[in-house]
Amino acid sequence: MEAIIYIWLAALGAIFGSFLGCMGYRIPNKIKTTYPSSFCSNCKKPLKWYMNIPVFSYIFLHGKCAYCKSKIGVIYFICELIGLVLFPMNYYLFKFDMNFFLATIFDCLLIVTIVSDFLYYYISDRVLIISGLLILIVLYAFEGPTEMLYSLAYALVLFLVMLGLKFLGNSMFGRESLGDGDIKLMAVIGLALGIFNSFVTLFFASVIALVFSLITIKKHKDGVIPFGPFIIFGAMLLIYFGSVITPYLTELFSL
Repeated sequence: MEAIIYIWLAALGAIFGSFLGCMGYRIPNKIKTTYPSSFCSNCKKPLKWYMNIPVFSYIFLHGKCAYCKSKIGVIYFICELIGLVLFPMNYYLFKFDMNFFLATIFDCLLIVTIVSDFLYYYISDRVLIISGLLILIVLYAFEGPTEMLYSLAYALVLFLVMLGLKFLGNSMFGRESLGDGDIKLMAVIGLALGIFNSFVTLFFASVIALVFSLITIKKHKDGVIPFGPFIIFGAMLLIYFGSVITPYLTELFSL
């Protein structure tokens, strides 16, 4: 029975990874979710079903369109792998408790944002709203209405703090210091993790983004890199390893 659950979740994760990666492309480009069907972004020809099997099609087609032979962005293959690996891993770590559902929501949010933010510097309000509503449903189901209301308060505090940081940064640097999408994203993080863990998330995200920017400095000479995926990755670190990280940091700061 356990093996069936893992196989089912891996397949479901790959399918979600493929679909959400596609949404990460369609939403910033104002393309409808359901129409047209999957197509090559270069030659615009519709893909047949066997060209659209998550993970396997990319491998069998050698990462190229079957028609025009243009390269398919490896980022879409990565999205499929994220779902394939993380969905069953969530079950291994949490079974079907609250953290399983929170982790899975953030996995999906990460997949969409990797494409939309890395390629188009865009974080969809629609995606954030859906993610936030799903998190509220999970909190209500597992912790009740009182904790859900506290989480809404945490989200509001995070939003206001991040908005204040943006205004401060804009005045200090004389340019846009923080995207509106990042501010709204931190509010969603606050819903799931609370205030303290959200600031820890922001610290992790900043460190990871700094390392990434140093590695890819030649590709980002203007100094602008998408921050959204790093915020989500930082939140996922807290969800996966919070039982170790949070007590240590709480004791360190005597909170």
